[in-house]
Amino acid sequence: MEPDRSLFGNGPYPATGPLAVLARVAFLGALLAIVVAVFLPSRLVPDFVRSTNLQHFAAYYVAGLLGLAASPRTPIRQVAFRIFAFATVLESLHLLSGARLRPLIDNWVADLGGLAAALAPVAVAHFRRRFERPGAG
Repeated sequence: MEPDRSLFGNGPYPATGPLAVLARVAFLGALLAIVVAVFLPSRLVPDFVRSTNLQHFAAYYVAGLLGLAASPRTPIRQVAFRIFAFATVLESLHLLSGARLRPLIDNWVADLGGLAAALAPVAVAHFRRRFERPGAG
């Protein structure tokens, strides 16, 4: 009998399956969109919401979710660190252009808040699995 490899089945999903590839492409697209939004003049970047901090939060929330989907075998901490480093480098690049420090710190905190919001449910689920009873399915 062939194992169930459907998206919502219980068997393993192939790393080259269409949704796995789509997740990687979407993750790279999200990172590219963030980079473009950082380097475009602010008048050219559309406002999706009224708050800049909320935009940063949402961008890194999506990037965090897509990062987890794009690299399912990578430990959560490693995914988090890579996106954390990405956010830190991008916000730090603004300092080279003479930007003020306080707004950058606010943006960076919003970036990390979005990342934490995306990763927290997965981390909690991982923690909870450690307490499953033997033989429970």
